[in-house]
Amino acid sequence: MKACAVSFKECWQDGPGRWVSDGGFPLQMGALASLFDSFDLLIVAVPPRGGGVPLPREARVVPMARPRGEDLRRKVSVLTNLPYYVPLIARYVRRADVIHVPLPGDIPLLAFFVGVALRKRVIARYGSSWADTSQTTSMNRFTKACIRRFAGDRVLAFATGASEPPARVRRIFATALSQADMDRIQPDLDREPSSPPRLVYVGRLSPEKGVANLVIALGRIRQEGFQPVPTLMIIGDGPQRNMLEALVSRCGCDHLVSFEGQLGRKDLSARLQCADLCVQPSLTEGFSKAWLDAMAHGVPVLASDVGAARDVVGHRGERGWLTAPGDVDSLAIELRRALTEPRDWRRLRRCCREYAALHTLEEWRSCIADACSVQWGMLVVDGKLRAADGLSACR
Repeated sequence: MKACAVSFKECWQDGPGRWVSDGGFPLQMGALASLFDSFDLLIVAVPPRGGGVPLPREARVVPMARPRGEDLRRKVSVLTNLPYYVPLIARYVRRADVIHVPLPGDIPLLAFFVGVALRKRVIARYGSSWADTSQTTSMNRFTKACIRRFAGDRVLAFATGASEPPARVRRIFATALSQADMDRIQPDLDREPSSPPRLVYVGRLSPEKGVANLVIALGRIRQEGFQPVPTLMIIGDGPQRNMLEALVSRCGCDHLVSFEGQLGRKDLSARLQCADLCVQPSLTEGFSKAWLDAMAHGVPVLASDVGAARDVVGHRGERGWLTAPGDVDSLAIELRRALTEPRDWRRLRRCCREYAALHTLEEWRSCIADACSVQWGMLVVDGKLRAADGLSACR
């Protein structure tokens, strides 16, 4: 069977000419591609950057031009360039049996409509918070309305950030952890927190991630005389990096905060091995892959109560703690509690590790394959999806 994935993920070519990208996207696409005989991957091409993880070798990468500008200007750019995007997307959608569109996103939404119009089987995976947050846009609401309208029959719909998704929309988690990662990562689950405690943030440095609130909260803890003052590693990159570096200086935290930049999986693992608490203060989120990356290393998570965070973190102190999104005071209070209240760190770290072990890429792949089997009557034969009648799934 043939599949096509259409993403607005920005990718670039490294020195040897391989297509690479950041985050867990390449790993997820590799897991998805393994279900099919051929896999076309349409991505947005950008100039070379540092770091990056190679896109799966089994995928045929199709670069698309990046829309101009940001926000409204970008939307106008996409609309004015429909004569470019629609025929290009349609060319690969027509030849595929199954279309995958990671939403929200302007270009994947175009592919969603093209797939529906051509009566293709579409896997629509919504990765942001299903419940509305302060960051929910009109386009997010429109995208969710489209998913609700078309879910079922030929559209297999998933939501990663919904505790109770609407009818015909299935829950699914997000992960970048493979079983090989779990076997390789051997954290010391018996250790007590370091002195000073080591905090870590992992993710994009953009407004919706709330990293500025974390820096401000750390500055308040320092000013209040909390001892020893925690250190913070900020792992990732993005448009807010310069602003955050300036904010760290204004808060008097230069000696406490390090910017590690975009890291590969091996270097990320090395940083997480020595971290005590992963803090993810997002204003909106679906299912953060950083939660699982941290837990795989026995590191509990302090997360904003958005998306699937309540399900992942559990009750207070089970695998971490929750804080109100965008509330710096609440974040500072929860940080102090997490670092000072007596607790069984050995039990806490083991609970984190056990949870991560249940949410690998292999399990994620199986969830998608099982859903295709149930909704479309497909079979999994030797690890590949097959139509039950042995013919193409879309005739």
